[in-house]
Amino acid sequence: MSRLKAAAWHLALTVGVLAAIFAVARTLWYPHPLFTADGAWQAYGLVVGVGLILGPVLTLVVFRAGKKGLRSDLALIVIAQVIALAFGVHLLYTRRIQMVVYSQGAFHALDGAHIALIGAKGRALLRTMPERPAYVYVELPHSKKAMLGVEIRTLQGEPPVFLRGWRYRPYTAAERKMALTDGYPLVTLARTNPVAAAAISRFRKGHRPLDHYVFVPLRGTYTSVMLALDRGDGQIVATLPFNPGLGNPPA
Repeated sequence: MSRLKAAAWHLALTVGVLAAIFAVARTLWYPHPLFTADGAWQAYGLVVGVGLILGPVLTLVVFRAGKKGLRSDLALIVIAQVIALAFGVHLLYTRRIQMVVYSQGAFHALDGAHIALIGAKGRALLRTMPERPAYVYVELPHSKKAMLGVEIRTLQGEPPVFLRGWRYRPYTAAERKMALTDGYPLVTLARTNPVAAAAISRFRKGHRPLDHYVFVPLRGTYTSVMLALDRGDGQIVATLPFNPGLGNPPA
């Protein structure tokens, strides 16, 4: 077998394994829209890069028909590649999003490190919810005075509001309607953010007019994106790849 043919076979097998990893991560661990928002692309890109370098590329370098010790060299390459891929899969799995919290006009993606901070009541609710990630919302007081108390306690050292698990409730159809009242005016964003303007322009080409949707941020571990919610039922229909910022919706 020639060097190129050996590397080609190794490449084909590696691509098959990487495709299977992508399918599992994309559908089970980071379902739409989390793959884009929570850094899974970066982690998966690392898996791909390391897998290709430690596999087909090294095979191309070391393979020579009849070479003494060739089997040992190839075995070491495969072992190193398997270890690297296993580590990458472990990283993707352990950083998967377990809960998405709707709070104060934005969704927040929580991985295992965040789950450790939401308290016993939040984790107890998570255990009762069969779907992953579980969608919940933060129930806040309606009066301005009570909300002022919530904000003051944040300044005094309580966790951010979206991590206060004792306030969590399941995110049902009623809460989806509530989220529809908290959208961002995209026209204002487009005037001040060129990246947002380009994303909005692309969105317009494949969807109905903008007034059919409400746009709400999803704040991930590594980045934030804008979600398009159907104005009729509050379901997520698309992701706009730009960061809307960390403040409240602009007026």
